[in-house]
Parts: sequence; structure tokens; C-alpha cells
Amino acid sequence: MAMTLYVGMKIPSPIRINLKRLEKNHAISIGYAICNSQPNEAMDIFSKIAKALQFVLNEKADELAKESGFIKRARKVKGSTFIKTLLFAWLPKPDTSVEGIARAGFTHHLKISAQGIDKRFTPEAGEFLKNVLGAAVSQAIAASEPAAIELFSRFTHIYVADCSTVTLPEQLADRYTGAGGAGKPRQSSAKIDTRLELKSGHLYFDLLDGKHSDNRSHGAKAVYEPGSLRLQDLGYFNLARMKAQSEHGEYWISRLQPRTQVFTVQGDKIDLSEWVATLNQQGRVTHEMTVNIGSQEQLPTRLLLWKVPEEQAGRRRAKMKENAQNQGRLPTRKNLELCDWNWLITDVEASKLSFEECYVLYGVRWQIELLFKLWKTQGRLGHSRSAKPERILCEFYVKLLGALVQHWICLAGLWQNPHRSLVKGCQMIKEQTERLANCLNDVNALMAFLKELAERFNYSCSLNSRKKKPNTSQRIDYKYAFS
Repeated sequence: MAMTLYVGMKIPSPIRINLKRLEKNHAISIGYAICNSQPNEAMDIFSKIAKALQFVLNEKADELAKESGFIKRARKVKGSTFIKTLLFAWLPKPDTSVEGIARAGFTHHLKISAQGIDKRFTPEAGEFLKNVLGAAVSQAIAASEPAAIELFSRFTHIYVADCSTVTLPEQLADRYTGAGGAGKPRQSSAKIDTRLELKSGHLYFDLLDGKHSDNRSHGAKAVYEPGSLRLQDLGYFNLARMKAQSEHGEYWISRLQPRTQVFTVQGDKIDLSEWVATLNQQGRVTHEMTVNIGSQEQLPTRLLLWKVPEEQAGRRRAKMKENAQNQGRLPTRKNLELCDWNWLITDVEASKLSFEECYVLYGVRWQIELLFKLWKTQGRLGHSRSAKPERILCEFYVKLLGALVQHWICLAGLWQNPHRSLVKGCQMIKEQTERLANCLNDVNALMAFLKELAERFNYSCSLNSRKKKPNTSQRIDYKYAFS
């Protein structure tokens, strides 16, 4: 099955990849990066989501079922009925049994026993479901209007990227190789290389081997639009790449990687431990200066320091000592002293983003961690009642597809709310899964259902305000990072 996939960098023309020809022991990309592409503004968001759901779960599913070898001849089980049965069984109840799946099949006119469902969890089924997931990711669904957040409006786009790993049975190591080394049992895990554009809600990801380095992933190498901002994870820290991004006109905010060499603009090396000791003596709790980082790159950047509360610093030191002991060494006094401070670097000019606004925006990076938590706790991604490797792999693909479908629906009416709660929104979608399944084949009924959900979102899916510890949306409103 050939489909157009975009692999995280600007390219002159689409690259066509045949997923069936990819060797199974290599990282398999099923995602794309929409660095240049934009959603079709002429199409109503409700219409776009409805048509994407119908296309992927009906027409495309039947086509891919035949191409993957899952369906070899006409029979009562079609690709579309199989995937809809799994999706709408696991979406509201991620731990449902094969008996529950069989009962859910009646909604889609699939009359099959639990044993009939179970025997269809085959390698061909896994290939089929993976390809449907790829087709869904390629739909490029985005909110028609971003939330009205003044800080966000200063940049063309705001990207966060991170990887999350899901452990798989060791029998699947030929498909997804996990981390490990000499003398260790063979392991299997899949890494979800995820990118989220915060203004539009575009969500896109690749599936990689678990052993794949974050710093060599598509999310790390992606090239974005001039004027865009990336809130960079420390796992993607690469000075040469960051320098190229700055020269391209991109902005970034990142934590400073330990042991990175820092220089004054005159070229003198700075001893960071002595520097913070001086700040401590002066009673400073914040500090900013322009420096060059990297002995070779000499990358000009703003260095932003914020002293953390003693309780937090104590937890950091305890964790540093524990990690050092596990490696048979002791942490240095200098490194322990650096735990008192948060260290951010950025190429955003002070006239565009103040010291405090940098910390406020970098705090928004946490949204992608919350997304992973939502997938794994509410969606039970990576969990299965079965010990059968092929079923576990099928369940992994379908639950990830369910997470994507939920995200699409949230874009229809929840994303515009700057105080949105994705947890509440996804819970509401789960409660309405049966209605969603029943209207899936009628585009007008499906659009009406999506509009009704959007209205429901307005009344019951906002974050609760907090006085003592403001949530992220409150910090953005106040533009106040230190509370």
C-alpha cells in the first residue's frame, strides 16, 4: 500500500513510500510533518472531521484490508467492520474482553463470536491496522480557529515534540526493537515520536523502534516555518541544529543541557557554579544575560536563570545522588549546587518575549506530557488483557487510532477554549461513543452530532481555576510564571 508520508522536514515534493516493502526491523514512519501544508480553510471543521472519519474507517479501511492480505476474499468480516468494531469497543472501555468486542460488532452489522474475533488477531491484521492508522494521521485535521491567546499570537506556529515509549511482548522484537544491550534479554518496544502544534491543534506522529534515539527522530530534525517557535525537550538538544534553526528564522526555548560550555560575548569561559554562588550571595532569585554557548558553535543566546524553592531543589539533589549511586559514582559539589536553579536558553529577542513570558511559554511544553498521560491512563495505551502478542499489537494500533479520533473531535469545539480540559473532553467523547458509532455512515447525522458535542464542550469541559497553584492556562492569562 503506497501512501504519501511527510517525514519531518521541508521537501520539494511528496515522497511516496510503500510500507509493505519496509523491512520490519527498521523504524517504521507512519506520520508526517505539516511544515508547509495548511488545513483547507474552505471546508467547515465539522465537515472535514466527518468526511475524514468516514473515509478512513469505511472506504480506506476496506481497501487496506485487501492490500495487507487481511481480507483475501469476500466474506462477512470486512476491513471497515473489523476496525470499527475494535475501535468503538475499546474507546469507551479500554479493558473490554473479546466477548465485549463481539457484542460491539452488532452495531456495525458484524455477527461474530468471541472466538471468531480472537482468531483474527493475526500478523496480517496488525499490518492492516497499522496502515489504517497511517491513513488517519495523514488527514491533517486542525482547528479552524486557534484559541485567542495573546502570547501565542506573537509566533506563526508553536510546536512541542516529545517521544513516549510503549513496551510490547518480546516476541514482537523483530517488528519493534526495544532498548537493551549485551547480556540482556531481547526486548520489544515502540516509540511514539509525537509533534503537536499548539495554535491549531495539529497532532502528528511516527512509530519508531523503542531503541531509536530521540535526538535522531523526525521530531528532532523537523524544519519549521520562519517565525515559528519550538518549545524544545532536552532530549532534542543539539547546538549545531539549533544554530541552523536560528539562521533559518525559527525561534526556540530550551533548557540548558548540563556540561554545556558557556562563554561571555567576549569569549571568556564562564564557571557556572562560581557564577550561581555569586548570585546566591547577592540574594538574587532571577538573572538574565546574553552569552555564547558551545565551544565550537558559539551560539548567541539569552540565558535565563530562576532560583527554585528549596524543597524542589532538595528533591533534585536527592534524585541526582540516587542516579549517581546507581552508576557507582558520587555527584560533584558543583553539580549539586546547580540544582538550585532552572536554566533556560532562547534565541527569542527580549523585545518579543520577556524573561517571565519565556518561562510561562516553556511551561506549556507540559501539555504534550499530559497528552501521553491521557493516552496511557484513560485510553490504556500499552495495556491488554491478553498475552497473545498479535492481539497486543493490534490493540496498540487501535487504541492509538482512538486517541487520534478523540483529538480530532476535541478540535471541533474544545480547542478554541484557552481553559480547555482535554481530560474532560475525552471523557465526554467516551460517554457518547455509541452515538458516534451509530451515525458514522450518515455524514449529515455525524456533522450534527459533532456540533452538539462542540456545544456540550462549552458547558462542562473547562479547567477548574486554582488560587494557590494556578494551572497553565491561568499562568498564560496572568503572564506570571512564579507562584
